[in-house]
Amino acid sequence: MTVVARLNGRFLLWFIVLLPLTLGVGSAILWLRRRFSVYQVDEAGVTLWAGRNLPWRKVRNFHFRKRMEGAGPRITRVDIQFEVGRGFIAPEWLANGDELVQAFRAGVRDGLPERRLRSNYTQRR
Repeated sequence: MTVVARLNGRFLLWFIVLLPLTLGVGSAILWLRRRFSVYQVDEAGVTLWAGRNLPWRKVRNFHFRKRMEGAGPRITRVDIQFEVGRGFIAPEWLANGDELVQAFRAGVRDGLPERRLRSNYTQRR
């Protein structure tokens, strides 16, 4: 069940475009923001790009953001709140984003106690 996130060309394109337009500030912000995104999902928990390993018991809350039906991929973002800190999954920026979201859902089902299995869905317009 181990799934490792792979950035797609869209992230690299924005990184390169923002470099001259913002004198490197936009690229630096994009690079720092990436550190809070999920790098790996496995049976033990979630690993962020910053290198933090967080077991499933540390997940406090998660929030799925969806688009309206027929307007692209179903899940556009997963916000995850841990006991200390936050993370997110942005499937549109990953080559295997849908696979990572499915692995996260499976991990939450298997790793969290029954009383904490509650998710929030927000539909984006």
